[in-house]
Amino acid sequence: MFNIVQKTLFGTHLDYKISDNFNLGATILNLTEKPLTTKVNAGDEPISNTIWGVDGMYRTEAPFLTKMVDALPFLDTKEESDIIISGEFAQLIPGHSDAVGDEGVAYIDDFEGTNTSIDLKQRTAWSLSSTPQMQKNMFPEAELTDSLLYGFNRSLLSWYTIENLFQRTESNTPSYIKDDADFVSSHFVREILEKEIFPNKESKTGMPVSINTLDLTYRPTEIGPYNYDTDNLSEDGHFTNPRKRWAGIMREVPTNDFETANIEFIEFWIMDPFVEDEDSSNIGGDLYFNLGNISEDILKDGRKSLEHGLPTSSEITNVDTSVWGRISTRQPASTGFDNDPDKRQFQDIGFDGLNDDDERLFFQDYLSIMQNILNAEAYEKINNDPSKDNYTDYLSENYDGQRAEIVERYKFYNGLENNSPTSSNATTPTTLPDVEDINRDNTLSENESYFQYKVSLRRDDMKIGNNYITDKISYKATFKNKQKSSVTWYQFKIPIQKYMDKFGPIQDFKSIRFIRMFLHNFEETTILRFGSLDLIRSEWRKYELNLVEGNEGLAYPQNEQGSFDVSAVNIEENGTKEPVNYVLPPGISRETDPTNTIQTLQNEQSIVLKVIDLPDGDARAVYKTLDMDIRQYKRLKMEIHAEEIIGYPLEDDELRAFIRFGSDYTQNYYEYEVSLKITPEGRYDDSNGEDRLKVWPSKNRIDFELGTFQDVKQERNSKMRESNSNVSLTIPYVSYDNNNRVIVMGNPNLSNVRTVMLGIRNPHKNKNENDDGFIKSGEIWMNELRLSDFDEEGGWAANARISMNLADFATVSFSGSTSKASVFLCILLIPEMLKIQNTTRLTQMYFWKMH
Repeated sequence: MFNIVQKTLFGTHLDYKISDNFNLGATILNLTEKPLTTKVNAGDEPISNTIWGVDGMYRTEAPFLTKMVDALPFLDTKEESDIIISGEFAQLIPGHSDAVGDEGVAYIDDFEGTNTSIDLKQRTAWSLSSTPQMQKNMFPEAELTDSLLYGFNRSLLSWYTIENLFQRTESNTPSYIKDDADFVSSHFVREILEKEIFPNKESKTGMPVSINTLDLTYRPTEIGPYNYDTDNLSEDGHFTNPRKRWAGIMREVPTNDFETANIEFIEFWIMDPFVEDEDSSNIGGDLYFNLGNISEDILKDGRKSLEHGLPTSSEITNVDTSVWGRISTRQPASTGFDNDPDKRQFQDIGFDGLNDDDERLFFQDYLSIMQNILNAEAYEKINNDPSKDNYTDYLSENYDGQRAEIVERYKFYNGLENNSPTSSNATTPTTLPDVEDINRDNTLSENESYFQYKVSLRRDDMKIGNNYITDKISYKATFKNKQKSSVTWYQFKIPIQKYMDKFGPIQDFKSIRFIRMFLHNFEETTILRFGSLDLIRSEWRKYELNLVEGNEGLAYPQNEQGSFDVSAVNIEENGTKEPVNYVLPPGISRETDPTNTIQTLQNEQSIVLKVIDLPDGDARAVYKTLDMDIRQYKRLKMEIHAEEIIGYPLEDDELRAFIRFGSDYTQNYYEYEVSLKITPEGRYDDSNGEDRLKVWPSKNRIDFELGTFQDVKQERNSKMRESNSNVSLTIPYVSYDNNNRVIVMGNPNLSNVRTVMLGIRNPHKNKNENDDGFIKSGEIWMNELRLSDFDEEGGWAANARISMNLADFATVSFSGSTSKASVFLCILLIPEMLKIQNTTRLTQMYFWKMH
């Protein structure tokens, strides 16, 4: 929400001289603020305040006073006496800008910033992965050091972002691709527009926006880089046991302390990997994520390989050897290659420190074995590049001669040898030397300790509600060859707290330095297109302590039964969500981006609380800290939606939602609770008001007078004073506002709101007659937490003064004043108005009293 406002101040002061002895004056000033948007933070309400005042003065001579003075002994006056009567009155009429509605609305949270993302999709940030350690069932070779066995199971993985020159006709687009639209008419190479995945998202430029997808092509039957395995190979050089093979990539994480940043999810949108598998031969496999400390020793030997430390000529100096090849024994002062481009060829040769000729000598025993296994064509490929680490430009003329498919042109794009060419005609994946130092901290990280997550990429597992899939969207694409084909995108949300396993001495999420992504258990070539890949952080934090009904004040950890996830749902990404698609709450509209010259609608979002198997009488909640005084508002409102989770039946009133305000979470708070009506499964129209009400039922809405809290508190205090009362400050006191439950605990104060908590509760059977006492599951959305009905009581002030000049003997004065001060936020008017010159003294005095 924006706090920038446009201010308009106008006013005037008028004087009317009736006679030389009688003057009247009047002053009026108005300050109006206009916000950039209709949503403003509580405390930053745009005002429209008016202050007006009148003043007058009357003077008349008083001869009788002079005679009275002259009657005094020993006095002889020479001046006339007079009487001066003056008076002033001013009134403040507070108001607010029309932009925030007739009643005035200010937001505690509109939940648009509930979730923010950290993008992990940049191709250049990912590097070839080390073998996952401490998983002896999948990777027994990972425990070996300085052994070629360490790399024996690595298959070939390519990661890339397809350049626009292939998807659009440009000057350097290969001619055969220009002439044949079939080469671009595939879901795995075509251009992906933002509207395909996010149909409700508006472009800031007004033009279609394409997404730079991160694409992974995994070839489990083909030998990966630095793999010198000679077993289980066919004569054409393919693995005969691809399901046991793996391949992966890794990168550093921009934010290491996940707990402080409150990172909750790994979230990504991925295209259906089986969309073009017409004969259903590809059964899929598993995608794994590792979060934590990951070894940077890709060729595991305890030594850091760095290209720019290698010799700059054919003379071999300052190197040592391991089973993998040559390693520099010096640490260069710079982080780049030698400035002389002619020396690049001696350094840009990969992690093994060997060019192709040296590889043939170094691994001649390996080549001898392979020569006896492979046919002539396959052996020639191995002999040309024994380490399988050569880089090939996707614009290589060799591909032109082969009329290669676009995906094939990226097959060796991640090779390390010669991947920083000096030729101006070649594309350059990186200008930096390849180093076993992913985060560039000049240290080789060797030890591993990490959390592991597993996603099944199999046809039967691609269902909403399973396998971390939270949403999907279908799109009918029109290819360049005019053919049409439908495809489905799936949204995955992996809660980082729900790891499948952990390895090593990692205990928490305070130091997450790397993320590794690898594929395993595949049989056929599989392409993964990531429309997004993010770490998701939440503004609201999970409350980890006990919330069992009746024991809320006891500070012990909550019951670990079931699960509780906090996320977000929005109109841009979840307009087709199942079982209930996202629509805006009634009366709410999307804001226009005030920073953009083209009228663009912003996203509209809600926080999601999702519980599975919540025990009877228990609750789960999120919280955030505040520092607010909300006494100047009369009502609190919030929209709530509830739906059942697929496979977990839920009826009306079986779950409740609550909001809690106070100076803390357990000892001093107010709480308001409503029963929830369930929205039936279906597809709802955001432009239809009735459909909006079905998704956001009015019975779920929290809408009450804040005075209710104070009334219940007074009711509680009265009962505490009764004899033999068991009511106390240390026990939650329960009352009801119609059918909604109101709770007061301790001594909360609306002038000192430091915390706000939002939660979902399974009512306790012993305290609810119709409750079945069973565990419950459900998903609720909360949106538009706001305060309304500003307290706009004005104020006024008046004074009067009578002054009598008794000739030249004495002056006698009488004065009086009265006022009614305002409690409205009109004090914001004072600094601006005091800049106006020629205002009356009373107006200035009145501002002072208001302040």
